[in-house]
Amino acid sequence: MTSSTATSIVQPASQSGPWASGKFVASTWFALVHLLLNLPLGVFYFAALAVGLSLGIGLLMTVTGVPILIGVAAVTRGMSNFERARLNAFLGTSLQPSTYPVPIEAGWLSRLSTIAKDAATWRDLLFLLLRLPIGLFTFTAMVTVWSVSVSLLLSPVFYSLGLFQINVGYWVFDGPGAMLVSTGVGALLLVVAIGVTHGLAKLESVLAAALLAASPEELQRRVDDMARSRSRTISVADRERRRLERDLHDGAQQRLVSLAMTLGLAQQKLASNPEQGARLVKEAHEEAKRALQDLRDLARGLHPAVLTDHGLDAALPALAARCPIATRVDVAVRPRPEAAVESAAYFAVAEALTNVARHSQANQVLVTAQRLEHLLVIEVNDDGVGGARSEPDGGLAGLSDRVEALGGRLSISSPPGGPTVLRVELPCGS
Repeated sequence: MTSSTATSIVQPASQSGPWASGKFVASTWFALVHLLLNLPLGVFYFAALAVGLSLGIGLLMTVTGVPILIGVAAVTRGMSNFERARLNAFLGTSLQPSTYPVPIEAGWLSRLSTIAKDAATWRDLLFLLLRLPIGLFTFTAMVTVWSVSVSLLLSPVFYSLGLFQINVGYWVFDGPGAMLVSTGVGALLLVVAIGVTHGLAKLESVLAAALLAASPEELQRRVDDMARSRSRTISVADRERRRLERDLHDGAQQRLVSLAMTLGLAQQKLASNPEQGARLVKEAHEEAKRALQDLRDLARGLHPAVLTDHGLDAALPALAARCPIATRVDVAVRPRPEAAVESAAYFAVAEALTNVARHSQANQVLVTAQRLEHLLVIEVNDDGVGGARSEPDGGLAGLSDRVEALGGRLSISSPPGGPTVLRVELPCGS
């Protein structure tokens, strides 16, 4: 990785002909609003972090301090991701949201240690703490240059209302000549204000690239995670192919072979022994129905027709109806995501309900699916005994690989004694 990685993250707001383009005017106003918002947001960030860090560090010697600091870290990452989104929206940068490289099922101390070792945590914290002093400067600068330039530029209006007057020591200027000079100075200061606004916005982009853009280490970690996920996905696909071959060989193929033999015997017996031949035809008919059922079950495991035709709104209730444990479903997925996302969500719920039925000893299950902007969130909650873990080569591990291959995230919270919550987050585009 080279130093060009960080600078490539940030894109300029305007690319060509800024003074002749309406984009320049829009970018000026966006930059102005962004710089004015720095102060109130900086006050909020500083207050929240100061209180959280003081409380967490003060209670660090007790058990309570550790989860408080983890919560502060999570809030820090959330606020920094909000800042990334704000910079992208107002200044045209291309900063990507960041997440902590720590599994949700890790212990408290392990999670705190991993978060503390992550350099991005400290860069996020520094950026948020700098928001207050930077906000004081940008707010003061914007209010000063814009208010002075606009007020001078409005000198003709004040003059027409009889309110125009400039006092310089003992000298008072209120004539038309002074008004024209004031208006010209206002126009010049307006150009200065626009330049200062874009200059400060550019400095904001540089600071964001330095502190909020993904570091070479983080980019390398993401590449490594994607490579491992792709490798595991290939392995899962290979195992799934062998399972399908085995199911076809041991199930439907054997039934079809038996069906062919039965029909052959029936053909021989129909002439010499019609009653036995009719019985063999009946057996063949039953065998054909069983073979069709096996094929339907196998096809349902690949991609259920109800999912293709009606989406998750119909497929998840149908899936829950086959669960031996009382299952309540709450689905609100509109508009429908693409087929690959729907399929991953469906099989996540299927795997979760299978595990609940086999291991959880639960009495009831709640399945929720909702679309939040460009994110599909699936949760499966049960009141069982807990203790669920993602094991290598297990169903949950394969499911996690399938979710990660789509850029999503699967997390499991299952303390001993329950409850167990499996959460899947899948990006589903615009």
